[in-house]
Amino acid sequence: MKFYTSIVSYYDEVFPYQAPQKAFVESFNVHDYNAALLDVGCGTGSLVLNLADRFGTLIGIDPDKEMLHLAQLKALKFKADHRDSLEELGHWVFKQGGMLDISNEFASQTFSTVLCLGNTLVHLSSPEEVRSFLEGAFEILRPGGLLMIQIINYDRIINQELKGLPTIENEKVRFERVYHYDSSPGFISFQTKLTIKESGEEIENEIPLLGLRPNQLKTLMLESGFSGLEEFGNFKKDAFGPDSQPYILVGRK
Repeated sequence: MKFYTSIVSYYDEVFPYQAPQKAFVESFNVHDYNAALLDVGCGTGSLVLNLADRFGTLIGIDPDKEMLHLAQLKALKFKADHRDSLEELGHWVFKQGGMLDISNEFASQTFSTVLCLGNTLVHLSSPEEVRSFLEGAFEILRPGGLLMIQIINYDRIINQELKGLPTIENEKVRFERVYHYDSSPGFISFQTKLTIKESGEEIENEIPLLGLRPNQLKTLMLESGFSGLEEFGNFKKDAFGPDSQPYILVGRK
C-alpha cells in the first residue's frame, strides 16, 4: 500500500512500539507454549517480537513488502539481543498477506489469539469486507480464542467533524494528520504530511478510511459468531466513552 510504503523508513519513528499494547494482550492470555498468535497488519513487527515470551507460535502478516523487510531485520537483531534466552521464547514468522487472506492462508482453529490493531481494519472498503474478515478470524481461531481489534472512535470523529488527529512530533519527524469529509459516503479522506526534520523532505499522502462506528463493529462481531464482547477506551483498559480516541473491542469464539 503506497500510503505506508512511502513512509516505511520512518514508520518506527512515527509509530514506535507501545508497551501498553503488550500488557493489554498479556492480560487476556496466560503464558502457554501451545498458544499461537496472529497479528494482522503487523507493520514492522515490534509487537510480535515483544510477545514472543508469551506465545509458542507468532505470525505477523502485512501486505507491504517493505514493512516486512524491516520486520525481518528487526527480528534478526531481536534474536541476537536475546540469544541467551531463545529457548524460553516462541517462534515467529513474518509473511505477506492481507486481512481478507487469512481464512485461505491458515487452517481452521489454528490460533488462540488474533490481533488487528492500529486502525488497520478501516482500510477495508465496506462493512461487507469487515464481515468477511471477522468471519475469517472466527474460522481460524480455536474454541475460546480471542479476537482483539483497535480502531479510532469514529463516533467521536464523525459526530464532532474533527479536523484530524493530534500531530506526532519528535526530534526526527513531524507527522500531521488531517480529515476531510467530502469523500464518498461512509468514508473519510485521511491526509497526512510527514516532515523529515534533518533534510526538510515532506511526504504527503491521502487515503480513504471506512468510517466504521463502534456499534457497527459490535453488530458485525456478534453476527460473525463472537460473544462476550468487551469494550475499552485505551490499552490501559479504561472504560470506553464518547470522548475516547481509540475504540478497542475484544470478542471470544
